[in-house]
Amino acid sequence: MPIQKENRPKTLILSLIDRTRKLRTQQASLKEAELLVDTYGGGVWRVMTQNADHRSARTFIGSGKVKEVKQLVEEEDIEIVVVNSHLKASQLFALTNIISPQNSCKIWDRTQLILQIFKNHAVTAEAKLQIRLAELNHHGPELAGLGISLSQQAGGIGTRGIGETNTEIMRRHWQKEIKVVKEKLGKILRNRHQQMKYRKQSGIPTISIIGYTNAGKTTLFNSLGRKKNKVKNALFATLDSSVSSLYLPKIGREIFVSDTIGFIQDLPTRLIEAFKSTLLETANADILLHIIDSSDKNIYLKIKTVNQILEDINLKSKEQIYVFNKVDKLSKIKKEELSEKYRYRKHIFISAKNGQGINRLIEIIEAQLLNKGLKPAPHLRYLENR
Repeated sequence: MPIQKENRPKTLILSLIDRTRKLRTQQASLKEAELLVDTYGGGVWRVMTQNADHRSARTFIGSGKVKEVKQLVEEEDIEIVVVNSHLKASQLFALTNIISPQNSCKIWDRTQLILQIFKNHAVTAEAKLQIRLAELNHHGPELAGLGISLSQQAGGIGTRGIGETNTEIMRRHWQKEIKVVKEKLGKILRNRHQQMKYRKQSGIPTISIIGYTNAGKTTLFNSLGRKKNKVKNALFATLDSSVSSLYLPKIGREIFVSDTIGFIQDLPTRLIEAFKSTLLETANADILLHIIDSSDKNIYLKIKTVNQILEDINLKSKEQIYVFNKVDKLSKIKKEELSEKYRYRKHIFISAKNGQGINRLIEIIEAQLLNKGLKPAPHLRYLENR
């Protein structure tokens, strides 16, 4: 019998296994789905898989598997079904109609699960608007499926066209809400551009902390900067960008440090698009600190994922320092393996939690910025020729 955490909604995870893709990558994605459910507050009751060869255009999973899921939902009172892929809204609509027509069980794909987590973690108006925009973009197309349903109902009672009218009304409402959200985000975006313009004009460099979610970004941010953010052992604990200052003793100047949203395998494009204003801090940084959980067994996959997302948002060429975190959990052999593999890339081993290696990281940041042409403060320039 599955282990159910008390008072947590029973959740079933369904994942397709594609024989053309690496099994290890798919296993990591499935394990991550379990962590996402846990972060949301659900309890994983069942995990089911299906061969991807049996997928359906209408329901994504095969008809036999849909019936099996429906039976399990009814017999075991499953409250949430998560399909560990990014589905079309029409597919989610079809699955909901078959498995839980009365909506007693929520049917989500990976995108919706992440959106629900984002909703729970959002604090600022900006984050809430970004999430709402992603949600509207993800759900919008399902209005077409809803319109078909209403049209069929209307036709059955001799009032053909009512369904189409309702659909058009909903579509206009949807488009209007998207416009309103985009306008509000536009104002925030303009303010952010002004802030970044001021920083550039002031000549103060910025470094941005990036990395896979839960790798220790916020802990490192707190270790470097004066501003302290709350640290949680959970995926997507940080949604908003946060900026603090760091004093560089050998240069005699302060620089800005920014912390922003963590990345994840298969991060939906719509979410990346929605969080563009937050990711601007990363785009405008002089140096990226790519923090990595060095104790993670999927470390290489996660490094690749972060770099792929950077490429997707046209930041692949941005200068990076690889910051291997949690060195206190790392064996000597693994540390040597990582050092050898990344010998041609600037890297350092630290423990953001206990402060090990932080001073050395600051020295590396100083050296990189000096190489970029940053001049020491006037009161330290006499040291340049000594």
